[in-house]
Amino acid sequence: MQNGQLVFCNLKFEICNFMALYHKHRPQNFASVIGQEPIVITLSNQVATQKVAHAYLFSGPRGVGKTTLARILAKAVNCENRKTATSEPCGQCSSCQEISESRSIDVIEIDAASHTGVDNVRENIIDNAQFKPTKSKYKIFIIDEVHMLSTSAFNALLKTLEEPPTHVIFILATTELHKLPETIISRCQRFGFKKVDFETLKKHLQNIAKDEGIKIDKEVVERIVGKSDGCVRDGVSLLDQLMASGEKHLTLENSTLILPSYSRENVLRFIGALINNDTASGVDLLNKQLADGVNLNEFANDTIELLRQMMILKTVGAQNYNFDLSDADKKEVNKLNLQITPVQFVALIDLLMKRATQIKSAPLPQLPLEMALVEWCKNTDDADFYTDVADHADKKVEKKAEPVIKKEEFEKKSITQKVKELVHKAEPFGVNEVHSCWNNFIQKIEVQYPSLSFILKMSHLLSVSDNTLKLGVGFGFHRDKLMEKRCQSALENILSELLTTKAKLEIVVVENSDTVSKETDDLQELASSLGGEVVN
Repeated sequence: MQNGQLVFCNLKFEICNFMALYHKHRPQNFASVIGQEPIVITLSNQVATQKVAHAYLFSGPRGVGKTTLARILAKAVNCENRKTATSEPCGQCSSCQEISESRSIDVIEIDAASHTGVDNVRENIIDNAQFKPTKSKYKIFIIDEVHMLSTSAFNALLKTLEEPPTHVIFILATTELHKLPETIISRCQRFGFKKVDFETLKKHLQNIAKDEGIKIDKEVVERIVGKSDGCVRDGVSLLDQLMASGEKHLTLENSTLILPSYSRENVLRFIGALINNDTASGVDLLNKQLADGVNLNEFANDTIELLRQMMILKTVGAQNYNFDLSDADKKEVNKLNLQITPVQFVALIDLLMKRATQIKSAPLPQLPLEMALVEWCKNTDDADFYTDVADHADKKVEKKAEPVIKKEEFEKKSITQKVKELVHKAEPFGVNEVHSCWNNFIQKIEVQYPSLSFILKMSHLLSVSDNTLKLGVGFGFHRDKLMEKRCQSALENILSELLTTKAKLEIVVVENSDTVSKETDDLQELASSLGGEVVN
């Protein structure tokens, strides 16, 4: 008998050891919940003042404590030993223990994902709610993933949710609040849960490791936190996975195989490849992400989001913006931020937003991001293609410091300019005139707008008609750049000055060289001077 009892005790001990870490360290009272302080304070005050609502709606990301806090609330209102004007459950009475062990008959947890129909709602909730609790003060229904209920099920629940019996409390939990009918939302006290910030989750994992007798290096903890993306359950599960290796000291070296690089680390690497014009590293990283099964649409969105945060950090400063990153990532972000201007951030984000929308329809999912990488990381003088905006922004700043022009001088200059424009319009020009001034035109552009000169050298002169130069370019973004109001105006002004006649530019995309009309020998010679040729 004693031996049998000993075996039973040992068996029980082994079962406890095999309990998942996130179950073992699941918060059992309000004080142990992390990252949701405003919600905890509100619920604690309601319990202490006996002003508990009849229906709650907990919404937010997965693994941040919605169901856990629902159980703690259930324990607090039903605790047999809780003192008046306090909120914490004792954790020792039969009610607290039954709820903690998920065996209380007065606390009914329902997974709405597997009970979506109206019949289940009527049988498990509506009919059950009419009976008073067996042992406890309140009968509590915790409905997880409530957004999965059907429309008819919501309609059936609506009346009971609006006017429940006094002994019933509903706690609805969802990760997709937008899928709930407004009629349901309006009948509940709503609490929005958020992802747990980096430092809070880091400290929590370090405490768990300490309780388990495990030494863990700072780099390992930070990688776990980064990979869990604010989800406590994911972070604890990853720690549990590392501890299963049997190591008593978790280092970066013995954890790398189990804990691969996390998404934000890869996003930072991709941003680094963009900012450093490292096309090869960027393409390699994208293809590794694809091989690892990463959703490139989400990867693109994460990249845009981090660039947005970096842009804000660059413009408003660290003292005005809370950047939720590890120390290593913060160091890398600060390093990258020194290499790019706010206006360049705008251009880069704009480019990635455009390419991200093409991922779903692309023949290869990585292609749009590779195209964005190549567009940005040019290994020629065109590297400042997207930074030209920044150059002009700087010039605008410089202009603010110039002396104010007197009104009379401004008016005089304006009239003179208008006269010139009228004279220019009356003097047409042809191919020969364009040919004679083109080299000077390119030289002026190279000095003032280097990136535009690169595009012009790659263009083809198609025709000259009615004082308008028609140029063909190979890419849509080249056309868009040259036809930007500011750029077009600058180019036309320089041409008009050299030709002493009002000149206009028209840019078209010529993707197929066979569509280009054959020009005269003079046009062929002019196109050659631009680094190209006129073809059929």
